[in-house]
Amino acid sequence: MDIEKNHALNEEDLKQYDRISSLPLFSIAEVKEESEKSIPSFHHKHEAYEFILPVLTIPALHYDKANYPGEVGYVYPVNPNVEHGIFIDDNKCAVISIVVDKGYLDNKKEEYGYKGKYFYTRYLASKTLRELINQYMDVDDSDGGLSSKDYLSDLIIKELIIDGLATGEDNRRRKMQHSPKVKEALKYMFDNSSDPNLTIEDVAKWSGYSTAYFTKAFKAFMDDTPINHLNKIRLSKAKHLFFNKELTLSEIAKKSGFKNTSTFTESFKRIMKMYPKEYRKLYCN
Repeated sequence: MDIEKNHALNEEDLKQYDRISSLPLFSIAEVKEESEKSIPSFHHKHEAYEFILPVLTIPALHYDKANYPGEVGYVYPVNPNVEHGIFIDDNKCAVISIVVDKGYLDNKKEEYGYKGKYFYTRYLASKTLRELINQYMDVDDSDGGLSSKDYLSDLIIKELIIDGLATGEDNRRRKMQHSPKVKEALKYMFDNSSDPNLTIEDVAKWSGYSTAYFTKAFKAFMDDTPINHLNKIRLSKAKHLFFNKELTLSEIAKKSGFKNTSTFTESFKRIMKMYPKEYRKLYCN
């Protein structure tokens, strides 16, 4: 189906997905965690809306001339005709991409009272949304499955619209300045983030910069401080580990790169605005 083309740069790159399930105006594509796939960097844009849900942390997302870490637990919406993609090669990928025809979703926005509104901020992926996505992907197209997929797709779209537009926040970032060294440092930070002894001084030294200059260059590229970015990467890894019910918070903190549970809890509360136990109960049960 034509709607599927919006998941990737070209027909060849569509093969990176383990599963694609589509209707004429709606499609979900998935790269599973166990597939151990990596994807090359790319930028593209398309007429449809897209919603990106990282299953594993994406080190660096690009959206409309700005750069972000793709953190687990969030939905990253993409408005029509906005350039987006990833800009670091060869990272293990696990992601869900939802694509919806522009005219169809615009009609749904009007139906739910959000006519003319666009998505300008990431937002937390609810348990309901994740459950609906799983149900949709598990439907067999035979034996009346298409009618079930139609029904589930409308529920998914409603969840995406209401959760994504209810706050009305505009968190778009300004255009970032390009810096090849910082781009390389992002991958270095990501690859070594599970080491609790990794410091920003270490990353700056690896980059060949002083700590002060590296911090300035990093902020110009990512609109965030290096330490805050590093903590976001570690917390994103923790949110993925929350789904493993056998792991304690202490074990998760250690595996994510925090020296102790108190530092992990403090960082989680500051960045996520809730305690780890609260988040795990609300979004990971």
